[in-house]
Amino acid sequence: MSYDKTAPTSLKKTQEWFASIITQPIDEDSRIPAISPTGASIEEESFRFIRPSPTLRPAQRIELYAQQYWWRLLSTLQEISPLVTRLFGYHDFNRLLAIPYLIAYPPDHWSLNLLGIHLPQWIHENYTSSDKQLVYDAALLDAAFHESFIAKASKPLEAAVAETQEDLAYLLSCKLYLQPFIQFFQFDYDLLTFRVEFLKETPEYWVENDFPFLKKEKSSFVLFRNLHGHTAWDTISSAELKLLSCFIEGSTIEEACDWLEKQDALTFKEAENNLHIWVQGWIIKKWLSTIQCTNTPLESSNKS
Repeated sequence: MSYDKTAPTSLKKTQEWFASIITQPIDEDSRIPAISPTGASIEEESFRFIRPSPTLRPAQRIELYAQQYWWRLLSTLQEISPLVTRLFGYHDFNRLLAIPYLIAYPPDHWSLNLLGIHLPQWIHENYTSSDKQLVYDAALLDAAFHESFIAKASKPLEAAVAETQEDLAYLLSCKLYLQPFIQFFQFDYDLLTFRVEFLKETPEYWVENDFPFLKKEKSSFVLFRNLHGHTAWDTISSAELKLLSCFIEGSTIEEACDWLEKQDALTFKEAENNLHIWVQGWIIKKWLSTIQCTNTPLESSNKS
């Protein structure tokens, strides 16, 4: 961590102490630990940095700061991860996932939009219960909805580009990029419908009631931001998904067609029959651009 070298030493020490106290996890009763990271009693140590108020001791005042810090972070993670929160309920989500995750990945950016960026990775590496795959997939899906909503977008390729033969020739050889708000997924179950049903009720409801039915079937879908700026999703064939993936890092349509020729016969045949329809649809939905958008850390690569 860097500091303003002109700041008074006493101010720096006070800020460091505040940070060390409020970033310690609160317990289930929202109380801070009795002992500070230095090993001293917070009740005694806090008098060095905080003046008592007419109604509160210094330790009580710093506890209020800590509570507001943790409640804000936990509520933000719950908002970003609505499906995962409903799988566990508020209490177990905080205890089993959110608090351990925030200890491992404390916020290091001014925007809380980035708070859950590492949650799927943390679940993959640290969560060990029998439902790990479902919880991990749910975290990926929640993160994708959040990312698709706030991701940047480049100026889209306009539908008029493909209206003439000259435009079409240009389009075939022009390098195109997939918009950053596009996300791909393939699951062994219908997790999208499962999520829709879950979000109809509150997390408290699912603590006492049976979960929605999770249909076991292989599914491929694309998550995107529609023309009204809302996050939406649609099913997509495996062949279309593979072809569209070519444009993540940039590709011409000619290069994508060359790539298709090396794929299995079923993929090639489906793409050959539908390529013009797919490309037209992508352009109409503004999924393609001639400009590569510079991603922020939140705008992760598409999953497939």
